[in-house]
Amino acid sequence: MCPVSACLLALLAFGARGARQSRPPSPAATWEHNPQIVYNLKQAEALRRARRLAEAAAAYKRLLAHAPNLAVAHLGLGLVRHDQRDYAASTAEFARAASLDPTLAQAPLDLGVDAYLWGHDTLARTALEKAARWPAQAFQADYLLSLVEIRQGDLHAAARILDTALQLHSTSGDPVYQSEVANLEHWRAILAGMTTAEHYVKVGREDDAKRECAQLLRENPSLVGVHTVLGDIAVHERQFNVALEDYRAEQKLEPRSSRIWFKIANALLESRQFSAARQAALASLHLQPDFGPPYFVLGRVAASEGQKTEAIAEFEEALRLGLDDDLATTAHYQLFRLLLASGRMREAKAQEAEYLRLQKARAQRDLAVARSERKLEQSGLLH
Repeated sequence: MCPVSACLLALLAFGARGARQSRPPSPAATWEHNPQIVYNLKQAEALRRARRLAEAAAAYKRLLAHAPNLAVAHLGLGLVRHDQRDYAASTAEFARAASLDPTLAQAPLDLGVDAYLWGHDTLARTALEKAARWPAQAFQADYLLSLVEIRQGDLHAAARILDTALQLHSTSGDPVYQSEVANLEHWRAILAGMTTAEHYVKVGREDDAKRECAQLLRENPSLVGVHTVLGDIAVHERQFNVALEDYRAEQKLEPRSSRIWFKIANALLESRQFSAARQAALASLHLQPDFGPPYFVLGRVAASEGQKTEAIAEFEEALRLGLDDDLATTAHYQLFRLLLASGRMREAKAQEAEYLRLQKARAQRDLAVARSERKLEQSGLLH
């Protein structure tokens, strides 16, 4: 397996097969009998294996200058860029390879891995869903898909992906798959612990959530997502310095996560460090320009500085791009107040109505959570 970033190595610590084969697949039939192309590909790949990456990149570029639609050359150049940790460039090359030759099974997986490392979860999800159609890569693709969902904060979606993968493969008698199934089962058990911790947070059992997270980190120190849960608990307890420590610990595992930058921005906002909150929100948007929550932080910062017009624009953009129900409720309330103060009565009234609707829905949701908690306790599924 080629060297990959420390981030990905940590994510793959549970033992899944590496995301990289040692070399690109065999040349396609349309050019495999061209001795010069085959020779040039072998030379370029030998340079890459020898870690002479600049020379390897130049060799692939020369090849592509004469054969710009040669998919395996784009794939090889993508592997070089991956080794150089230039994930924007590697993603572009893998995407080109996949579009030129849909039979290149490696290209969608490589594209999904590097899009994930680059922080583009939508592209990663699309590529990994394609990679999962190839049996030899399905386990790795499904595992990485679950990581995408975890980074997006949806543990239940991650669990559904793993459950589906296990249902498809756990009954297979193929010994090649047995270790892969065992790896996914292990990861699914870890995810169950994370889901339990998240549930404890939702029902107000923060101490239980902390104990669950501590146990997970003892067994899996590089586990993605756990420090985020601990940071969320610290924010709820208004221990903002503790929250920032947890979020920054998470950021070491997920350096390209726009969501973690938002969490940092929000903790800074709540601790009234407005300038730092703005910078963290902008860092989040640099990674993912269509992510709504950082605009919510920018709106709060602008409102705190008395910039009503800017604050209104930021909150409206946040809502347009999408917020979870809790943030959306606050955004509508802030818009109601700002529009009212600006004399825009009709618009303020519409925001007030939406705020009240979401408040009612939140009360109903809280009641449902309380009922779920009682059922789980009665079943013994929660300790």
